[in-house]
Amino acid sequence: MAIRYGATSVLAACLLTAICTAPSPLAAASRPVEVSTSTLLWNPEDRTESRTGKLVWAGGIEIASPDEDFGGWSGLAVSSDGAALLSISDQGRWLTAILLYDERGRLSGMAEAKIAPMLGLDGKPIAGKTLGDAESLVMLPGMAGGILGKAYVGFERAHRIWRYDLETSGAEAIPEQLLTQRHFGLLNNNGGLESLDLLPPPVPGGEPRILAIAEDTRDPRGHIKGFIADGHHIAWFGLRAHEPYRPTDMARLPNGDLLLLERRYSPLAGAGMQMRLIPADAIARDAVVDGDVLIDVGQRYSIDNMEGLAVRQDKNGDLLVYVISDDNFSPLQRTLLLMFRLEMPAKPQLAPAAETLKLPRSPEADGSSAAASGSEEAAPEPR
Repeated sequence: MAIRYGATSVLAACLLTAICTAPSPLAAASRPVEVSTSTLLWNPEDRTESRTGKLVWAGGIEIASPDEDFGGWSGLAVSSDGAALLSISDQGRWLTAILLYDERGRLSGMAEAKIAPMLGLDGKPIAGKTLGDAESLVMLPGMAGGILGKAYVGFERAHRIWRYDLETSGAEAIPEQLLTQRHFGLLNNNGGLESLDLLPPPVPGGEPRILAIAEDTRDPRGHIKGFIADGHHIAWFGLRAHEPYRPTDMARLPNGDLLLLERRYSPLAGAGMQMRLIPADAIARDAVVDGDVLIDVGQRYSIDNMEGLAVRQDKNGDLLVYVISDDNFSPLQRTLLLMFRLEMPAKPQLAPAAETLKLPRSPEADGSSAAASGSEEAAPEPR
């Protein structure tokens, strides 16, 4: 059953999430957007299935909106308490919303959705797909807590990484340009910086390092290109491809390991979703990294073009994994938000910042050492 949110249900949302209805933290430039949600069965063919691979189903919703700007959600952040969501669109927009849960703690709805344009270096809304193709998001928490802090955003096509101070300026934040293609070398037009996260600084109190993985740009060995950026100093590594999957996002776990989200698509087989767990100590300059597959499912399950990933740890120490889909603004696709519990051998502990990754610094990249690109024909669809 679809649920439409009016004044009464917004009040219910506040009670269910223990959040008072207040102006959105992005209110200066945002506008409300009407959404409707319906709850999902993880496996519609077997409603009793709740455990698949190493993931346990913890609820999910399909989100629909008549608003023409709603869709294309490709990056995801969730507050530490699970109460709020921030997402980015590949059309250059922010989305904020309150998340709702049922009495068993399962994801069950969304309320107070608001959309705002992302601004460019000139302080104006980003215009067009070429400049606005925001694909990856990672949030450095702010001093006040909550969902907003410093947002690192990776863009495709016009390949770059920008940082927005959302805690200070909300949606009116003008980005700081951190890295561009000249630092990474050649990247495929539609196979660039799809996955992004932060690593501890090399020295206490320093700037975090940026970890990025391309969607479908290959190194000379045929592996997917990965990068560790310490300022403008870049170290390269390779990710072993699991054909026909391509990386779409990643999230660093509290113990330093990386959870990698991947998707596949073909007209015959439909959509597929895979997640790999990559050990923190596997990532180093010139390394080729792989990881254990935690889940590999196809269109029999409630998935679509899964592109955004976020992880939080609840008060019991359990890891909760959120995944959002990019509907490509297509009537044939859906915007889905899924939640799982990730089973780990032991509750993860925070890794010491100085020992998480031991990476040598590299000379500053000037783009002259660009690796050979992968074939565009091999890239999965849809984008």
